[in-house]
Amino acid sequence: MQKFEFVFSPENLLNERYIATFGITLKQLLKKMFGGDKVPILVKGNKKQIKAFAKALVHEKDYYKHYKKYGLDDPKTYRSKYRLKLAIRQFERKTGIKWPLEFRQ
Repeated sequence: MQKFEFVFSPENLLNERYIATFGITLKQLLKKMFGGDKVPILVKGNKKQIKAFAKALVHEKDYYKHYKKYGLDDPKTYRSKYRLKLAIRQFERKTGIKWPLEFRQ
């Protein structure tokens, strides 16, 4: 089983190669999560970075579930989108890394 590893160290935050790899790895992780698979994840960083990453990941999945179940025009989907935007903003502040997934407008 593939293990996903995310390291939010100061060296990686300035490394363009790491940032590109982060986006690709995150997309693969979400595909597995949406498929219902159990996924081993290793996240390294300070407590705030790890918490922000976990929150953004959870809200990304929640938004997708609400979108699929209720469609874009449902109030539940709007609330979920708002929570996702907040989580992404917090992640970007805490880690200094731009959230690599294109946000659906």
